[in-house]
Amino acid sequence: MTEANISAVQLAPLREMLRMYCHALAERSVELRDLQQLVDKNIGWSRDDVATSDGAAIFLPAAIERFESQAENFEFLKVMLTQQAGHIEFGSFEFHFDRRSNHFADLRRRVSSQPDDHGHHHDHPTPTELTRFFRLFPNRRLALDTFAIVESARIEARVIHEYPGIAPLYRVMRERVLAVRQEMVLLPAREALLELLIRVSLGQTGPFKVPAEQKRAAGEIVGLIRSSCEHGATVEDAAEATLRIYPILSRVANEFLEENLFVAIDIEEEGSSRSNRSNGSNRWEDAPGTGEVLALSAPATREKAYLSPQGVDYRGEFKPELAQLLSKPRSNAREQRKSLTPEELAELLKSRHSPKPKDAEEENEEQDPQIERMVQNLMRELERRDPRMQSVQQRPWFQSDDDAGSLTANQADTFIYDEWDESARGYRSRWCKLYEKVMPAGDLNFYRDTLLNYAGLARQIRREFELAAPELHHKEKRLPDGSDHDLDAAIEAMVDLRIGVSPSEKIFWRNHKAERDVAVAFLFDMSGSTGEALGRAPGASQSAGSLGDHDRAPRRIIDVEKEAIVLMIDALETIGDRYGVFGFSGHGRDNVEFFVIKDIDEEFSPEVAKRIGRAGPLHATRMGPAIRHATSKLRRQQTRSKFLFLISDGRPQDRGYSQESAEKAYAVQDTRMALIEARRDGIHSFCLTVDKEGNDYLRTMMEDFSYEVLADVNELPLRLPQLYKRLTM
Repeated sequence: MTEANISAVQLAPLREMLRMYCHALAERSVELRDLQQLVDKNIGWSRDDVATSDGAAIFLPAAIERFESQAENFEFLKVMLTQQAGHIEFGSFEFHFDRRSNHFADLRRRVSSQPDDHGHHHDHPTPTELTRFFRLFPNRRLALDTFAIVESARIEARVIHEYPGIAPLYRVMRERVLAVRQEMVLLPAREALLELLIRVSLGQTGPFKVPAEQKRAAGEIVGLIRSSCEHGATVEDAAEATLRIYPILSRVANEFLEENLFVAIDIEEEGSSRSNRSNGSNRWEDAPGTGEVLALSAPATREKAYLSPQGVDYRGEFKPELAQLLSKPRSNAREQRKSLTPEELAELLKSRHSPKPKDAEEENEEQDPQIERMVQNLMRELERRDPRMQSVQQRPWFQSDDDAGSLTANQADTFIYDEWDESARGYRSRWCKLYEKVMPAGDLNFYRDTLLNYAGLARQIRREFELAAPELHHKEKRLPDGSDHDLDAAIEAMVDLRIGVSPSEKIFWRNHKAERDVAVAFLFDMSGSTGEALGRAPGASQSAGSLGDHDRAPRRIIDVEKEAIVLMIDALETIGDRYGVFGFSGHGRDNVEFFVIKDIDEEFSPEVAKRIGRAGPLHATRMGPAIRHATSKLRRQQTRSKFLFLISDGRPQDRGYSQESAEKAYAVQDTRMALIEARRDGIHSFCLTVDKEGNDYLRTMMEDFSYEVLADVNELPLRLPQLYKRLTM
């Protein structure tokens, strides 16, 4: 056995430990897979020696043998894995074009409203939200490289801030990377500025040698990448930074310069002097005209064809657009099928190649055969992963699970449930694995903003609940002991004594608290389709009953669900009902995710309020196991009345759960049976959906018509408390 083999770290024996490590970081079950299998699919990933993610799973090399010792190789593996888990945990693949950033004024909508070179606008359907974003740029490769640098830097900064114990290992990896990177003076000017971004993101403080003419530009881009790495920055901040960095880079001719044309700069001085922060604000204020023109400048005679910068190996191979395509299908299946053409996929895949030099001949317009093969492979992969794109000729999606057996719970907070198979008229034993997780805390802004924006409606709901609830206290009289004497009973006792009759000893009274005997579970959908953007909330009035005027970017369906939950909590805290709030998502029968925002026996606290803000769209909608788990929680409550409110934006669907007619029936019937099981336990269920086609399947799922289809999703914050009051009071 060679020295290299002895020092290599093999993935196989460490897989379970690494999976648990990722689970602890990402607060969700993360599957670890063989990287070679992903590369072999030929769908856009090419490197077989560094980690990557497709948005749902993390792919790792079978062995790490970069360094002379096992310890060094394991350190590299740990940092590489942490970086990929960070992309999942901190939302690299959750980008939404219309969602506001935290540190920048919004340029995306402004730029997208401008026509491109052909007079066309950018707002036509696209396969992913990131595709929509990258279409803003004439040079897609330059934009993607810039975004990858900025977003990887943001993730790295967030990981180090949240998990300071990993910081020393990151520091070691950074030093190793910086030691072998190419000197900036040896690069063409534009690529030199990109190298500056990478070096700053790796913690190098300089001084740096940059082209003298680009001293000001260097200071500006340093300030921008640092803003995107500040606490609270999101993937949308990385996008906004990219929109500002790109035009700076595009105006720089990509030509080689003599070393004497480079000057040393102090990035601390330059970055601070170029800051566009307004006094006392945490948002980047743009100079007039920023981002208005994204076109590349005319190339100089000596300009070199642009090449992507040297990668940072421990950051892995970052393919955000592909990952979003594979892990977050569009909620509108018709729109997706219309927009997701081979041409669309070819455009996405070609961005991994450097563009032709400007003087190259344009006579050969035929598609690159390699790209053609990749497009075909990617189409097949999408069909395999997304039931909505499966053709009728292919075998039903859910049948792929039939060869698998029952599942086992192999860790804490894991639960196994049967699943109803209507065609067999029986249960599939131990068929679904559910992971119960406490939702990580976000911040209080969402909870506070909701109560502020809905101030009038919140007051109205609280008042109505208080009036409808029973009187909390009443006086119990004629008791043998109590808090005070019952005057009437005492007088009667004195009279009895005067006439020689033995008086009653029940001459006291006390207050009796009449508590409502209700327990309720709110179970809301966190599937990927709840990320669909909506318009602003209707109405600007803050009067009672108004839905309020939200002074923020267009909300998503899940934001409206969360707003409804906030108003419910605010009302329930006034009357004392026992309640729990839970979210659910998942991907496959062996990975159903059940998020505890507030458990039924848990007191409301600021921590609970923070969890609400953190909830966001994830994967699919396997309703049956989530309902069964919520039912198990209600079953343990010793209350007279128990209720389950299911809030969703569509029918139950998941890999192996619903596709064409047979699979849709399977999913609906399993959900129906889960609700029947709840009813047998004395739990009253009600489903509230914003799916306009909901009547089609809810008639089957909810046999007693205990459901309602909202015509307008914005009605949800008002309608949910109304229904709760009607059903429980």
